[in-house]
Amino acid sequence: MDLILAKVTKNKNDKIARIILYIFLTVAVFLMFIMLKNIITPIYGNINSIHWISVDAKLLNASIKTTTTSRSSSNTTVYIYYGPQITYQYDFDGTNCVGRRVWWVESTDNGPLEQLAYKFKSYYKAGKPIQVFVNPDKPCEAVADRSVHWSKLTTSVVMLLVLLLFGGGIMYLLLKMRKKW
Repeated sequence: MDLILAKVTKNKNDKIARIILYIFLTVAVFLMFIMLKNIITPIYGNINSIHWISVDAKLLNASIKTTTTSRSSSNTTVYIYYGPQITYQYDFDGTNCVGRRVWWVESTDNGPLEQLAYKFKSYYKAGKPIQVFVNPDKPCEAVADRSVHWSKLTTSVVMLLVLLLFGGGIMYLLLKMRKKW
């Protein structure tokens, strides 16, 4: 009787463990999808916009977006990230357009996007035009910075690799549990 009860309890525990592992695997796959999107979008945008035309644009507004995060349980370590928020106006083939896109992925950082934010703000104060890249097939589609920021992509790639290893470990455990049954 004790042997049967122990086997039933073990089976229930295995089912609960499998459910928890499936939940973790689902979350890991979702996060991998987001990381992959953040890696592919800027690269695809850069390649896709190679033939876009550079035009002068008037800055209608330029501000610096700040994102504050804390990384410790006591909230003593605070990180502040900066990113550009701009509105610009340009004319292309007789079409007057207003744009807001800075980069392929809206983001903040302490690197290239922070520098870009301060650059745009100084251009706005001085009344200097900026260069935007316009899609000749869709004149009101433009981007101010079409470069690939490798420092941002490196972080996403590292996070993706960690998630892949995590997901692989979960799949290994699930397969190992399935063989026991």
